[in-house]
Amino acid sequence: MQIFYIFQFRSGFKYEVLKNPFGRDTGINYALPLEVVEIRDVIIKKKVNNFNLSEDFINNKYLYQRAIEFNYPIRIKKDSKFIFYLKNESISNSCQLIESGNYIKLAKC
Repeated sequence: MQIFYIFQFRSGFKYEVLKNPFGRDTGINYALPLEVVEIRDVIIKKKVNNFNLSEDFINNKYLYQRAIEFNYPIRIKKDSKFIFYLKNESISNSCQLIESGNYIKLAKC
């Protein structure tokens, strides 16, 4: 019982991961920023085959790297018409909002 306590509360280990350790999406919400997980969900929902990230995304090196790695094989492309923005960013007037989530927005430019 004490081992469970140490795993759950002291080490930051999540029991939910242990219940299904080989599941497809097990632990992604603990290992990745929620913005990156939401990008993947929107890519699947909207069937986006390439994307670009806004300047704020690119300037945040951690989010930028994780977004590229996690969404592979869907690739980032500088001239893509689909651009992901952080929720608090404003979208260019020449772009149309496609999807707005809790953490990110997708626009078509």
